[in-house]
Amino acid sequence: MKALVLAGGGSKGSYEMGVWKALRKLNIKFDIVTGTSIGALNGALVVQNSYFRGMRLWLKTDFYKLFGSELKDISDFKKKIKIYSKNVINQSGIDTESYEKFVKRWINLNKIYKSNIDFGIVTYNLSNRKPRLITKNKVPRDKLCDYIVASTSCFPALDMKEIDGDKYVDGGYYDNLPINLAIDMGATSVVAVDLQSIGIVRDVKDSSVDVTYITPNCDLGNFLVFDKKTIKKNIAIGYNDTMKAFNELDGEYFTFKKNDLNKNYAKYGNDFAYIAKRMIGINTKRTLNQLTSISFYRRLIKNSFNDKKTMNKSLELLGEIFEIPNYKIYDIDMFNHILKMKFSNYEDNDELIDINNLKKLNFNKTINRKHIVKSIYKFMLKPVEYHKELSDLSVLFPKEFMGALYLYTIS
Repeated sequence: MKALVLAGGGSKGSYEMGVWKALRKLNIKFDIVTGTSIGALNGALVVQNSYFRGMRLWLKTDFYKLFGSELKDISDFKKKIKIYSKNVINQSGIDTESYEKFVKRWINLNKIYKSNIDFGIVTYNLSNRKPRLITKNKVPRDKLCDYIVASTSCFPALDMKEIDGDKYVDGGYYDNLPINLAIDMGATSVVAVDLQSIGIVRDVKDSSVDVTYITPNCDLGNFLVFDKKTIKKNIAIGYNDTMKAFNELDGEYFTFKKNDLNKNYAKYGNDFAYIAKRMIGINTKRTLNQLTSISFYRRLIKNSFNDKKTMNKSLELLGEIFEIPNYKIYDIDMFNHILKMKFSNYEDNDELIDINNLKKLNFNKTINRKHIVKSIYKFMLKPVEYHKELSDLSVLFPKEFMGALYLYTIS
């Protein structure tokens, strides 16, 4: 039996909607869905097969009306925490009455209980300090929404949920990624969406269960920020990451059309490796002694530079450095074009990095990575086979060096 496991993570839960979009396109069906916190709410939508309704929920809801309108215009995460802290001092979180109405408005109990998909959620009983693992067939129908609210009650940010005299809080206090609950419900294979948010994640109890993890390779923003721009971006990233997890798209931090990175390596890989050796001055004894402490260079020195990972990491690093949006799906030729345009348009009026004065510099304030790449690239353009400055930079800034080398190769 196949299970979908959805982690908690506040506003990061929008990523799970992108995952669901991709799973629908891949026509992957599930027998079991489990979720914690926001994953419980998203999981309920999956069980009731309300994809478009779920998208409307995330894209149309003004979440700040639910959790405090005073937070809407506050971009500083620390200031948000201060507001929540006041509620802690008052021994309660933000009132969840409006949120409970919200949950009941979007959850369709008839569809959930008619669905062939089993449903499980995690919450934590603070009264007896024990986890409560809920499945839809073992809880009164009229209490299911209450337990979904309880699972998402991220105390002290939100108030505790009282059910039958006991107080419940967010399931992330026990298991933020309930794979084990899915196994207990009969799962033999799992697709687990780990938002890498705050919460306890327990070791998988059965190693024979096949688990496919879908995890963001980039920052989804803090879990308290519900602005529409971030939500839309996170949905796109969730879709891309899922398609990559099932080998339908390429890339790690960035996303490329399937097989584009292979084509790019076939086109530039040999030149990339050859130029790397020539630029570093690989045949000098002094350089060899310095570089053997760096794993990539050890492979290069041993002539085993035949994996495309280093080149791919270099081009993706450049995309990060020159701030190319990471939520789009790129054609590799277009990505290379954007890289070269961003690089050429970067106004760098500073002098080249002075190796002799590097120790005196404040790296955080004086040197930025764009300037490092640009400096290394300029050194590469000098009409010499090898010079000390370039060799030293390759040791001090190996990642930026390979990024500059990639630009040199495709230019």
